[in-house]
Amino acid sequence: MMKWIDNLFSSRTFLKVFSLVLAFFLWFYVTGDSNTDVVRSYRLALQLRNVPSGVTIQLPSREVEVQVAANRFLASNIIPEKDIVCYVDLQGLEPGRHTLPVKISLSTGLQLITINPSTVDLRLEKSAERAIPVTPELPQLPDGYALRSVIVSPSQVIVRGTESDVKRITGAVVIPSLADLLANEKISLKVMLEPQSQEWSNVTVIPDRVDFQAEVDIVKIKKEVPIFVPIEGEPHPDYIVTSILTTPGNVILEGSKVTLNGISSITTKSLNISGINEDMEAQLPISVPKGINVLGDKSVTVKVTLKQRIATMKYENLEIEIRGRGIYRNWNIDPTKVDVIIEGPPSIVSSLEGKEPAIVAYVDITNIVSRRLSIPVNLEVKVKEISVKKVDPDRVTFTVLD
Repeated sequence: MMKWIDNLFSSRTFLKVFSLVLAFFLWFYVTGDSNTDVVRSYRLALQLRNVPSGVTIQLPSREVEVQVAANRFLASNIIPEKDIVCYVDLQGLEPGRHTLPVKISLSTGLQLITINPSTVDLRLEKSAERAIPVTPELPQLPDGYALRSVIVSPSQVIVRGTESDVKRITGAVVIPSLADLLANEKISLKVMLEPQSQEWSNVTVIPDRVDFQAEVDIVKIKKEVPIFVPIEGEPHPDYIVTSILTTPGNVILEGSKVTLNGISSITTKSLNISGINEDMEAQLPISVPKGINVLGDKSVTVKVTLKQRIATMKYENLEIEIRGRGIYRNWNIDPTKVDVIIEGPPSIVSSLEGKEPAIVAYVDITNIVSRRLSIPVNLEVKVKEISVKKVDPDRVTFTVLD
């Protein structure tokens, strides 16, 4: 039995018959499935046909939703804009409100399932148009600017729409920003209808954009401010700056109010006084800020006045030398030492520290005949830049001893 079954399945006749049966079932499945209807949904534009002349149509929505059925083959090849056309026919309608059925035209093989909405409410109104001048609504200019001219081109536009809408329009405006105003360039602006609180989607504006250009001038004012000289460096250590005088001391500036309001003084090019040890005079240019004009000379004379620093140093218990020849053999002076305070440039005074005194204190006993006498202490300065500020004591007592 098993051998007979094996021979049956392996015979060519059986395989041919089996192939034909399988092919038949496949053909039946495909052709049967392709004839099964498939539903498709579309959102389409609503066409208006036979529109009367001289009217404007107000229609809340111009789209409809459509469901159609077709076999799988047709459904997969539907071109909605071509195969499904939805429209309303306005043939012979007078101005007023109307409720019209939505009609549909389908290509062969398509079946309408639903259409939503099936009717539409619309309003026909006589069309109107008129010319309206375009007015610019300008922002407030900041201080320091003045409006010279404004050009709007074209200066008027045509508005088209229903009679009621056109009558309600009170004006047409363009609204430039402050940046647009200050640009001094031609720009394109959208035309806005007045009152702006109203909806004007059913009104056509021709043209809907216009060219706008404003010429704005900067108002110049004058302002007097002091001049300051930036100083670089320091003078020689032995000197200090006592004054910096500029001639002139003030300058008159010209510029916009906005710019000048932020300027309380003006400077020159910096002056380098590094290491100077005497008065200095220089001619310096004024540093002029951008957008500012200096009236008069654009340079100043600068005079730097110096004063020498004074340093002091004290010599304590400085021995008093005896000079000259006296007539007495035995004598003395009291005291024999003094304190001396010297003064001079800091660099010189500091160089004397730790060295032999730059001062010699002495008394001259020549021709003294008195046996007791107060005589002055004399000082000999070895460094010419140094002077004596104080000697203590400044006199000593000369006494003859028996």
